[in-house]
Amino acid sequence: MKRTVLFLAFSLLVGSLFAQENIKLQNAGNDAMKAKDYAKAIENYEKAAAAWGDAAKDFGMYYNMAFCAFQLKDLDKALKYFDMCAANNFKPEDALFNELIIYKIQKNTDSYQKVLADGIAKFPESAKFKGEIARNSFSEAIAHFNAGNGILKAAVDKVNAKKFKDANDPGYKAEIAKAKKEFSAAIPALDKALELNPADDKAKQVKEACEKQIKAL
Repeated sequence: MKRTVLFLAFSLLVGSLFAQENIKLQNAGNDAMKAKDYAKAIENYEKAAAAWGDAAKDFGMYYNMAFCAFQLKDLDKALKYFDMCAANNFKPEDALFNELIIYKIQKNTDSYQKVLADGIAKFPESAKFKGEIARNSFSEAIAHFNAGNGILKAAVDKVNAKKFKDANDPGYKAEIAKAKKEFSAAIPALDKALELNPADDKAKQVKEACEKQIKAL
């Protein structure tokens, strides 16, 4: 019986020492992070995480680890920790959006689109995810708008250079039809951008310009 009591006391002492070491490392990580020494911060945080063992995790610290990894441009490690936070419902919207930004930086289109779809499904009123979709829609519209203007300019230049006889030349008409198609393709993307951000003046201006070109052509 005495041995059992001594063993339990020793176990509690060891557990207490591990907890103290964990707190010490975590505090060292916090101090380093405040000093913007992100490499030192994540080193201490990861040591603290290792010391936890099977104890309940502090996902606030894991979020800090993800942030530090991002600052150090260790994007794979940042993804790992942001994903842990999102999976355990710690700042899930922010964690998922940060994953989205990392995939965007990495130009990982498939993962980017998947996280974007997941994010807007889980957080349909999220200004961050709605803003990202609006920006994507506007970028798509601009691509069509610029393509239409480019085709139109090239067609006019060919008329001026006598490569097309005049505005009734079949080649010219074919190019105008292509330009009109591009301007028309921009409209749905602009409507989507404006649906998500009705105050987007640039989207309004580009839509108006597209409509004028379609009508003129």
